Amino acid sequence: MTTTIRPTIRFSDRVEAMQESPTLAVLNRATALIGQGVDIVDFGPGEPDFRTPPAVSEAGKTAIDLGYTKYTNASGLKALREAIAARYNTRYHLNLKQDQVIAGSWGKQELFNVMLALLAPGDEVIIPSPYWVSFPDQVEFAGGKAVFARTTVENHFRPTMSAIEAVATERTRGVILNSPNNPTGAVIREAELAKIVEWCASRDAFLVFDETYELFVYDGNEHASAAKWLEEYPETVIIVNSMSKTFSMTGWRLGYAIAHPQIISALGKIQRHSTSNPSTIAQHAALKALAGVDEDVQQMYAAYRDRRAWLVPALAALPGICCADPDGAFYVFPDVSAHFGKGPITDSQSFADFLLDEARVAVVPGAGFGAEAFVRISYATSIGRLHEGVRRIDAALRTL
Repeated sequence: MTTTIRPTIRFSDRVEAMQESPTLAVLNRATALIGQGVDIVDFGPGEPDFRTPPAVSEAGKTAIDLGYTKYTNASGLKALREAIAARYNTRYHLNLKQDQVIAGSWGKQELFNVMLALLAPGDEVIIPSPYWVSFPDQVEFAGGKAVFARTTVENHFRPTMSAIEAVATERTRGVILNSPNNPTGAVIREAELAKIVEWCASRDAFLVFDETYELFVYDGNEHASAAKWLEEYPETVIIVNSMSKTFSMTGWRLGYAIAHPQIISALGKIQRHSTSNPSTIAQHAALKALAGVDEDVQQMYAAYRDRRAWLVPALAALPGICCADPDGAFYVFPDVSAHFGKGPITDSQSFADFLLDEARVAVVPGAGFGAEAFVRISYATSIGRLHEGVRRIDAALRTL
């Protein structure tokens, strides 16, 4: 009798170390239940519930009809890179050129490429916490070490220079800021941002500034962009942005980075050996978006503003929920830890499981964002579904 030897599947350490995205885990479970016919109020997705502006969709269709379906430069169409540069030049009185811009398949790709391009093994990158779930894994995958600078509810989760400096070491290679923040909605103040930019420059560290939610800021708060310092500190500041949230183009998969030409060249080198160019069709659609669909964007903004105005006090009125007022984005990040130790609830994951099982409401556990006491709730859904979801959560919590 011949013994069959089965080969062993072996994964790299970097893949083994990666964590599953909690946002996708919630989405997958909620989607499975929806597929079974269960009515789920889904507060999990981090994407607009609005359709892509019609003019942008038409530009994509026209691109197909005109045969714009071939490869472009791996770093994106020259016209698109010029349009992105022009947008920032107009807004921040800069003089950017297209060689300072790269377009990628999504903003996440450019963030990943920056880490791969700039980190050596053991380099530390400081990330204010709570943080977007992918930041630490991107740093670790590139061989670096994620170091977390704590923010506080009392300061609306806004990053501070003092918190960053408190965790800095001689190995600090860079800082990642995300403002408006996912998951907290925090918007950094310009005076604080200026301190961080200058501190990074003085230490020969880079600053990655992710401003994916730049236009969604409320209640008199103002978006402060590190783009203001692109010309003063060109070797330091790296801007990452996306078409996904502002223009409701999540499925089109298009983002970009703005930085020193040498950094952009390095990102392009990585891109040429990984994905090559972003979708040619999406690039042509993006040209239309950047040319002006302001009315569509304002409609989205107004809806988010009104939903937020209703949702924050509604959640704060629920038993055992403490909900800070977010500055921007389209998330709230309530503290639910008062329910830990009740029934099956011991942490943010079991709280999210409880709501999905008992209330048929999907939320994202805060553990994946570095904040165990919290959950993330997206209000990128209709006001009617927000009302229904809060009603269900209220009913479920009163059974504990």
